This record gives sequence, C-alpha cells and structure tokens, in this order.
Amino acid sequence: MKLATKLLIAIFLSTVFVIIITNLSFYHISKSFYKHQLQEGVENRLEAHTKVLAVHSDVTTLDHVMIMEAGQEENSFVIFDQSLEVIQSSRPLTNEVIATYQDWIILHADQSKHTEFVETMEEHIPHAWSFTSFSSEEGVSGYLFLDQDTGSFEATRNNLLLLTFVIGFFAVCLAVMLSIYLSKRLSAPVKKAQLLTRKIALGDFEVDVPPSTSKDEVSELLTDISLMAKNLKEYRDERQRLFTNISHDLRTPLTYIKGYSALLKDQSLEPTVVQEQSNVIYREASRMEHLVNDLFQLMKYEEEEYQLEKERTNMYDFFAQLQAKIQLDLNSKQLYCHVHADTVDINVPIDQMQFERAIMNVLSNSIRHTDPGGQIDVTLSKEEKICIIQIRDNGSGIPEKDLQRIWKRFYRVDASRSTKLGGSGLGLAITKEIIHLLKGEISVSSKLGEGTTFLIKIPAE
Repeated sequence: MKLATKLLIAIFLSTVFVIIITNLSFYHISKSFYKHQLQEGVENRLEAHTKVLAVHSDVTTLDHVMIMEAGQEENSFVIFDQSLEVIQSSRPLTNEVIATYQDWIILHADQSKHTEFVETMEEHIPHAWSFTSFSSEEGVSGYLFLDQDTGSFEATRNNLLLLTFVIGFFAVCLAVMLSIYLSKRLSAPVKKAQLLTRKIALGDFEVDVPPSTSKDEVSELLTDISLMAKNLKEYRDERQRLFTNISHDLRTPLTYIKGYSALLKDQSLEPTVVQEQSNVIYREASRMEHLVNDLFQLMKYEEEEYQLEKERTNMYDFFAQLQAKIQLDLNSKQLYCHVHADTVDINVPIDQMQFERAIMNVLSNSIRHTDPGGQIDVTLSKEEKICIIQIRDNGSGIPEKDLQRIWKRFYRVDASRSTKLGGSGLGLAITKEIIHLLKGEISVSSKLGEGTTFLIKIPAE
C-alpha cells in the first residue's frame, strides 16, 4: 500500500472518529439539557400551585389553577384528595387513566414529591409524571399531579438528531476532501525524495530540488538529499581526476624509464651518454617515488593515523631557518623573501618536520608562480593565544573560481603550466591536512596578476 493511501485512510478515519464523537457528545448533552429543563419546569409549576393552595384552597382558587393548567398544551393536571379521589382535572380522563395515576402515586407515597419520565402506550412518547402533596390552612389536603406530554421535546430531539446527521454528513465530506488534499500534500515531498534517492542510487547525481517556502522536516530532507548528491558528484569527479592524474603522473616517468633503459640495454653508448640517460632514469624514478610517498603520506594525514611529535618552537627562528633553506631557489629566480614579526617571542607547540613540510609547500608554490624580480613576504603576529602566519607574494595569482579547489588532490589551476613548473599537485592538500592536525586553519585570497595570500592560524602558547 502506498504512503499516500495510508495517509488518506489514517487522516480520514481519524477525522471521522472525531466527528462521530463530537456529534454524539453534542446530541447527548443537548438531549440531557432539554430533558432537565422540562423536568424543572414541571416541578416548578407544581411547587407554585402548592404554595397558592397552601394559603387558599377554596373553589375559586382551584378553578383558577385549573384554568392556568388547561391553557398548557399536552398535559393533564389532576387534584386528588387525601384518599386519592379526583377533586378536579384540567381535562376529561378515563377511569383507566385515573387508576394508573393513582397506582403510581401510591407507589411513591413515601415521598412528599416525585418526578420521573414514564413510557406510555400512547404514540410511544415518554411522559413526565410528577406529584407533590399539599395541605392548606383551611384543612384541605391531597396531591397535585401533572402528566406532561413530551411530544414537543421529542420533536425537538428528532430535529436535533437530524441536524446532527446533516452536520456529520457534511463534516465527513469535508473530511474526505481534506484527507485527499493532506495525503497528496504530505506524500508528494516523500515521493519526490524517493525519486531523487533512486536517481542517486542509479548513479545520476544531477538532481535539482526547487527552493521550498516551508521549513518542515521533509523540505529539509530534500535539501539534504540535494546536498548529498552534490557532494557525491564532487567525490566521483575528484576520484576520476585522481585516477587520471595518478595514471598520467606515473605513466610519464615510467615512459622515460622504459625508453632510456631500452637504449641502455640495446645499444652500445658512450660513457657520457650512458651517464646522461642514467640521470634521466634516476630523476624520473625519484619523481615517481616522491609522488607515491606524497600519496601515502596524504592518506595517513586524512585518516588521522599520523601521530605528531610536538615541541615548543619559536616561530621567528623557525622561519629564519626556512628562508635560509630556500635562498638558492630564490636566487635562481631573482626573488626576494622577507620575514616580518610583531614580536620575536612567538612560541608554538608544533611537529617541526611536518609543519616545515606544510610551509615549504606554500613557499614552493609562491616561488614557482612568481616571476623573476618578485617578492614574497612572511608576516608573523599573535592575537591572544593564536599565532597568525601570513605568506604573501606578487605572483600570477589564482582565479576566484579555483580558490576553493586548490586544496583538492592533484588539482592544478593551469595543468599544462604546472607540469612544466613541477609539483605533484598534492602539496596544498598535504598542507591543509597538517594544519588541521595542529588544530589550526588555513585560508587563501588571491587576485589574478596581483598575487596570492595564504593565512594560517594555529594555537600558540
């Protein structure tokens, strides 16, 4: 059974149940109210007559009471004496009816007054019977009896019952329409989610979820599914790029190694030529080894298997040593590097070897992508317990669309130019993982033709 059908049945049954309970409660309460009002009216009339007869019980008073009751519809008012003989009645009565009244009064004679609803054979309509004893100052005593027909009450009850059924019918119709609407409204997003997840399961990550004005759980689920599909697509594309780049970066040195080793194997060459070709083989093998090592190291960083060996390090001294290490590369491209520090007393707990690797990757990128005569500035500062490292160059810069992609493995802004300049495409990915292992963060800003700035923040002492 489909979800929409289940929702339709559940909503319909729930609504109908509520309607039935509401209508039955309304009918029962209304019926009880009218019945109570009728009983109270009968008892009040008898009590009023009793008070009058207690003061005056002459013929004139009795006639006046009879005239009042005779004006009432659907009732029989009888005055009995102490021996239950009829003194007066508001309308002619048969002996059989009078005997029935007398038997009922005798049955409840232990009470001074009593009221109850009695089922009679006449049209099967209940009657309200009520009596009360009276005694006057003139020595007259007896019983006042009132037989009130509930025909008007029954008519009202029937009208009320009909009204309840009509309201219930329209309410059920409304419940059906409401159930259909709500089931479609509630099941449509779920069905949409089902279709999207099926597309994703089949490998189609091009899913589009239109923006929703509602902020319920289903809308959030659809948004999450769309985000998941986007992430899966990026992961698939990155994996394909990874395999392509690995195969390319490994195939190139292997081709060199295979070609030059074939020449060495099949031909008699001069010692100088042998040395040159051996150097090529060694260089390409080293390049392949470097690539494999970088991949292995990056995998360890990403899986957080690497255990850092932290030690207290002065940042100014650390960067001064790094500057000395890259001085030859700087000189070869006629570049200038300056280290600035707000204070030389900036100490940070780091794994020196791994942090050096992270910073060297950034500096190497700056050297590769900065034209001769350019400049690299390293600025050190400290805010509270955070060490801030800013590495700025005036090189070629990075397009804005590529700023968030440079952290991906093997991603190159300009693949052809990067290949000529060297680099495995893993350096910045490794740098980011090392900074994260140090509980720090790294960001980048750049403008084409103006240069690039890397901002690193790590906890300091």
